[in-house]
Amino acid sequence: MTMTDHRRAPQRLRVSFTDGNTSELVVFRSAGKDAPVVLCLPAMGVRASYYTAVAAELAARGYTAVLADLRGNGGSSVRPSRSTTFGYAEMLETELPEIVDVLRREFGTERVTLFGHSLGGHLSVLHAATSPHVAATVLVATGTSWYGRVAGIRRPARFLGLQIIRLATALHGYLPGWLPFAGKESRGVVRDWMHDAVHGAYLVHGSRVDYEAALARSTVPALFVVLPGDRYVPESCSEHLAARLRSARVAWAEIPPEDVGLDRTHHFRWAHRPGAVVDAAVEWLGSADTEVTS
Repeated sequence: MTMTDHRRAPQRLRVSFTDGNTSELVVFRSAGKDAPVVLCLPAMGVRASYYTAVAAELAARGYTAVLADLRGNGGSSVRPSRSTTFGYAEMLETELPEIVDVLRREFGTERVTLFGHSLGGHLSVLHAATSPHVAATVLVATGTSWYGRVAGIRRPARFLGLQIIRLATALHGYLPGWLPFAGKESRGVVRDWMHDAVHGAYLVHGSRVDYEAALARSTVPALFVVLPGDRYVPESCSEHLAARLRSARVAWAEIPPEDVGLDRTHHFRWAHRPGAVVDAAVEWLGSADTEVTS
C-alpha cells in the first residue's frame, strides 16, 4: 500500500473486525524511514479528528501517528442506541488488538506506543497491561474517575454528577450527547467507566480478564501528562491510577495552561495547540528508560 508524506493529506485505512464491524484509521506518516508508530486514542464521546493537530505534531517530530476512533464514534460503523450497546470489552479485546495488528503488519514494527486522552488513556493502560505489542503509554489527563480521590466540596459534587449520568443513561438507553460531560456514548461503556468512578477499580463486564491484576503485573512504562487544575482529572486521580501500576516505570510531566495557549486549564482544548504536550511525550519516548526508539 502506498503511504503519503505527513505534510500532505493523511492516509485513511479501513479496518474490519472479527465481529463484522469496521472502523477507519487516519495515518500521519513521518518523513523518516522506520519511524516509531504512535496510536492515538480519544476521550469519551470525542471523534479522533479532534486530535489532528496532535497527530501532525507527532509526525513532524519523527513519529508515524495514527488516529483511531473509539467504537461508536467517527469512522466506526457502530452507533450507540437503546438497542445497540457495547463496553470496554469490545474495545479492549476485539478492536484494539486488531488495530494494533494492522499497524504492525503495515509498518513492519513489533510494538506501538499508545497515546491516550482521558478514556483513551484508560483503554491505553488497560490494553498495554494485556498485550505484548505495546512499547509505552502516554496518558494525557488520565486518572481514576473515582469520586473518592476528589478533594473538598468537589467530592459530593462528583458523586451527584455520577448519579445524574447513571439516571440519564438508564432513561435513554445510552448516554445522551447533551450532557456537559461527553458526547453520545454506549450504556455499556458508561457502566464500565462508572465502576471505576464509584469503586476506584476497573471491572470490565463480559470479560474474563482481571484487569486490576494485569495492571499490577504490567511492566509497560507510562508517562502521565497532568494538566494542573483539570476539574475532570485532578492530579490526585492520576496518582491513584499510577499507584496501581506497581511493576511499571512511571514518569510525570505537568503542562500549565499557558504552555498550550490557554488562560486556564481545559480538559479538552489543549489538543488545539498541543506542542508542549507532544514535546513532553517525545522527550520521554526518546529517553533510555522507555526503550521505544531502540
